[in-house]
Amino acid sequence: MEKYDAENFPRYPLAKGYSFSFYRPGDEREWARIEYELGQFETVERGIEIFEQQFLTDQRLKPEERMIFVKDPSGRSVATAALWDGEIFGKLMPRIHWVATLDSCAGKGIAKAMLTRLFELFSELYQGGYIYLWTGTRSYPAINIYRKFGFKEYIGDTNPITNTVDEDFAEKNRAAVTLASELIEKYKSQRGK
Repeated sequence: MEKYDAENFPRYPLAKGYSFSFYRPGDEREWARIEYELGQFETVERGIEIFEQQFLTDQRLKPEERMIFVKDPSGRSVATAALWDGEIFGKLMPRIHWVATLDSCAGKGIAKAMLTRLFELFSELYQGGYIYLWTGTRSYPAINIYRKFGFKEYIGDTNPITNTVDEDFAEKNRAAVTLASELIEKYKSQRGK
């Protein structure tokens, strides 16, 4: 998904009793635990390996300045997300990266508050403009939130990863966008929203 006017975004507050913190050395275990609990990795240790590959290899960017955690009233980390650079269409561009909220906190507006905080951070670090994120079709509740922030699904013939025209990619991408839209409409009607 992509957004061309990252300086324009809705503001959502963090739920009462919850707080933000930036990454501190050692928090990679908390990040890996959250992702593990959401089924992203088979073990916390594998999550730590991925964290190191994703966030500690690029010395230009520092997770202490770009990765946030949400702590519940007891001080336990329950959500995380980062503002990170990634390659898209052959260019290094800012992106929302690894957004995760534990299921036990679903429906409390935590993901919206995290996105608000990341967009505020974007405004501090960049001069407006383009931002993107990757998500899967099955993450339709998240896609619904991303749409509220003005993200649009990318529909084009150029594969954003390989930066080549790819008709197979384009066909599969359009099918995925259609499926996600159908799932979102069903989800919204079930929730009465």
